[in-house]
Amino acid sequence: MTAPTVPSTPRLLWRARGRYARVLVACRHIQQALWQHRDLLRSKDEQQRLPLHADIAQALAALCRHNGGAWIKFAQFLSCRPDLLPPAYIEAFAALREDAPAAHFDDVQPWLEELLGKQWASHFSAFNIIPVASASIAQVHRARLKDGTEVAVKLQLPRVQAEFTQDAAALRMIARLLAPLFREIDLRQIAEQLIRTTERELDFTEELHHLTAFAALPHAAGIRVPKAFPALCSQRLLVTEWIPGDSLSHVLAHSPRRAATLLTRLQESTLQQVLEFGLFHADPHPGNFIATPDDELAILDFGAVEQLSASERGHYTALLQRLLGHSSGPLLPLFEAAGFHGLEEAHLAQLSDALVRAHTTDSTLVGSLRALLDEFRRLNLVIPDPFVAMVRVLIVIGGLTTRHQIPFQWPAGLAGQS
Repeated sequence: MTAPTVPSTPRLLWRARGRYARVLVACRHIQQALWQHRDLLRSKDEQQRLPLHADIAQALAALCRHNGGAWIKFAQFLSCRPDLLPPAYIEAFAALREDAPAAHFDDVQPWLEELLGKQWASHFSAFNIIPVASASIAQVHRARLKDGTEVAVKLQLPRVQAEFTQDAAALRMIARLLAPLFREIDLRQIAEQLIRTTERELDFTEELHHLTAFAALPHAAGIRVPKAFPALCSQRLLVTEWIPGDSLSHVLAHSPRRAATLLTRLQESTLQQVLEFGLFHADPHPGNFIATPDDELAILDFGAVEQLSASERGHYTALLQRLLGHSSGPLLPLFEAAGFHGLEEAHLAQLSDALVRAHTTDSTLVGSLRALLDEFRRLNLVIPDPFVAMVRVLIVIGGLTTRHQIPFQWPAGLAGQS
């Protein structure tokens, strides 16, 4: 069998006609909503625009869910940016994490032949054609190498790369359409950032690089990172050690006592990654962790990894400590050192008031950080991207620990640090 070729553009468009029809329907819905509520577009009161945001958020979430692929990635990235979007979008997009339908092996096998050659099966002594997991852009098969090593074969779906160019064009069109509703931010610039981020995640050589760098770090006992097999990896294929166990999602749902130990370990590891290593897993969803039979916590999926320089770690930590009430002193120098620009005393007063209100109604770390990002968005402040990445990871981990009644604690050496 000859290796498959990428379909021509007319053929690709014909195959994807259902997906692009849904884009046009969504755009029509957005246009109608904007016209119906055109008086709200002139309002500077965000509360008055909430019904319009809710309507459009649901339409966009439905579009992403039905189109899958890169659209799910777009939604997942946006669900982590409460500094940019009102809560209606964060809530609607955050729900798009369910397993995607798996591709049939008859469609996958020609793709394996293209990636590993016609004799692709000769690399394995066993290969389960039924995937153990499937997601928006890839699916995972369990296999065994010739030497008996059990491996996970992460295979990018054949259609994803071919459809990405059209998906990017459609996203740019929606950004232009929504620009009047988001006057406070440059929606087109955000769309371009989303496209670049997704494009990087579609290149598994980037993920292999992240995995290799992450595995070389001196993690605490009980943290495990799977070994990679670079000779079998490529832009569309990633082969790593198979780590047996249950997903952390399963443990959280069915084993509360076991969950407490694992979440404490996850919290400590995350803080070590952020504050000590400066290289951290940026998508700490419970489905990206495996609890081994020995209660080790294995970290999976390194498509989203962020880095902080030593100076960024120091400045961001000092700022967060001050904002969360763990230190004292003037705020403005801390913001400026952390890379925030254009701040005025009035902004600082509003931020302080927002944090006081948040602490009154929700004294958790998550509540304070969410209030902080929400106020940043209201003030239309430009926030350094690394700071946002760090805060959203802390929000996710803090949310998990709070839900399972585990105190969120800074490392002892940082308590009270100014």
